This record gives sequence, structure tokens and C-alpha cells, in this order.
Amino acid sequence: MTTCPHCSLEIRLRELRYQGLFKSFRICPNCGGSFTVDTDTKYRQAIFIFIALISLTFTVLLYFRGSDWLFPALVSYIVLGLLIYWGNKQLFLVPNQKSRNSTNDV
Repeated sequence: MTTCPHCSLEIRLRELRYQGLFKSFRICPNCGGSFTVDTDTKYRQAIFIFIALISLTFTVLLYFRGSDWLFPALVSYIVLGLLIYWGNKQLFLVPNQKSRNSTNDV
């Protein structure tokens, strides 16, 4: 379980309210503080997106070029799944810097 960086209570990420498409933070249901993931997690997510694009390319090649691309496609999706599982274990939440700066300006 992950804990809120403000109140240190355990939160379930599945139970958090949806903030909108272009907002990269969430709000703790217990204390109302906003938080986001750390920068290392953001870099890992970018790498995972790149690997997902490679897997998608293998799938398109499998469709258009034949079954020669089946093994690379399967391996890439297995690797992607394992990396996402590992990455979710490395997830750390930090206070949202943008909300902290906006409250100081008022």
C-alpha cells in the first residue's frame, strides 16, 4: 500500500477521484492534500511507453508481414507486463509542488 505524503495514512489508488485528463495530481480522500508520483517513476513510465510502442510495432508487423513476428511480439508484451509490475512496486508519492506554490501566492 502507498501512503499519503501529507497525512501518512494508507490510500488505495483505485479509490481516488478522477481529477481530469490534463491534471497530473491526485487528492488524498483523508486530508485533502494533493500529491503526484516522484520523478523516477515518471522516467520509468516514459520508458514503459517506449517499450509499449515497440510492442505495438511488433503487433502491426505480425498482422502485415506474417507469423515471423509472433515470437518478438509475445516476448515484448511479457517484458512490458513484468516491467509494469516491477514499476508499480517502486511507486512513491510526493506532495504536489504546483499546489504548494499556488497556495503561497495567495
